[in-house]
Amino acid sequence: MDLDLASPPQPLRFAADEGGLPPRELGRYDGAAPGPTLVAVGALHGNEPAGPAAIRAVLARLERERLPLAGRFLGFVGNRRALAAGMRYLGRDLNRHWSQESLRAVLAGGRSASPEDRELAELADAFVPWLAAASAPVVFVDLHSTSAAGAPFVCMADVLRNRPIAFALPVPVLLGIEEAIDGSMMGYLAELGHVAIAVEGGQHDDPETARRLEAALWLALVGAGSLAPEALPDLAEQAERLARAAAGLPEVLEVRHRHPVHPADDFRMRPGFANFAPVARGAPLADDARGEIRAPESGRLLMPLYQRQGEDGFFLARPVAPFWLRLSARLRRWRAERWLAALPGVARDPGDPDRLIVDPRIARFQAVNLFHLLGYRRVRDRGGRLLFSRRRPGFRGLEPLPPELGPRTSGESDEG
Repeated sequence: MDLDLASPPQPLRFAADEGGLPPRELGRYDGAAPGPTLVAVGALHGNEPAGPAAIRAVLARLERERLPLAGRFLGFVGNRRALAAGMRYLGRDLNRHWSQESLRAVLAGGRSASPEDRELAELADAFVPWLAAASAPVVFVDLHSTSAAGAPFVCMADVLRNRPIAFALPVPVLLGIEEAIDGSMMGYLAELGHVAIAVEGGQHDDPETARRLEAALWLALVGAGSLAPEALPDLAEQAERLARAAAGLPEVLEVRHRHPVHPADDFRMRPGFANFAPVARGAPLADDARGEIRAPESGRLLMPLYQRQGEDGFFLARPVAPFWLRLSARLRRWRAERWLAALPGVARDPGDPDRLIVDPRIARFQAVNLFHLLGYRRVRDRGGRLLFSRRRPGFRGLEPLPPELGPRTSGESDEG
């Protein structure tokens, strides 16, 4: 079947509810055969409309062509109120407050100062039926765009179950974003044991961004086993759209630096930067109330801030050789992390067996890289020591949510 891949998904149109808001659920498509549940979320930031447009395009084609899906595909709008206003957020960033503490507070009605509290509670309610019924990890694809131009890429927490979906997309894979920022939806759902990736499609209002995000969803459906490759006649064209946009870029990168931004900073990114622009250490990148901001190290620039709202001025990342990911997969399957606590300068946190405390004065040799290799993320510094938390490999179902929201599921699955 010949498809016009030059035609973008249609702009988001919705039947507004009584408050003039778009619907929370954009639609669902149930396959005739059993299979995974894939949940796509768009506009977690309200000024990123390409995500919902891509979801609608996938749903429309699934229905129109009655594609033989295994399992189900669901699409949700993230921040309805901010999307209606065309703003990243109204009170606070919805993608910075996904945690057990925040969810318990908003679901118990203990927080109502921000419109995003209501969004968080409503999204959690929307997810609960699927999370509660899951006997295997749900696949979440969080769709985003950036204020800067540039190639698409995927973000993931580096647990092995995320890799087949992330690497099904022929674009750079960025590791460590959930370590650089706190409270992302992707990081929280991965901690529950689900598959969770975020896809950055390009600049907010570029029509090509919605096309790329649509292509990413088709490839994710194939990668998850929801669609057989032969069921999608234009699969090669969808992959080529992404591969062409990311040509020549590193396959894998890791976040090395995040420049935080506060409202009083008067942060101003210097013009002309795009995602993946190479920058040298000491290069001037931005200015704020304190003066010039220079790159603390060489690397690839990601998500430079060219909008008024946002807590991240820019990120710097460096390439990672794919060899290290292959090695880490083997080490994790061998459960090599069992020996970390025996290393000099490393001890288990008495309050949490999945956390390790590292004295960098003793455990000097590539400590951070070693812990990343074995599936740990750096949480914070504690009195001159580093605290690492294990990215939990097993599937925990709905455990962190309040029990009144529905039945819990349990069970463990091995990494890989």
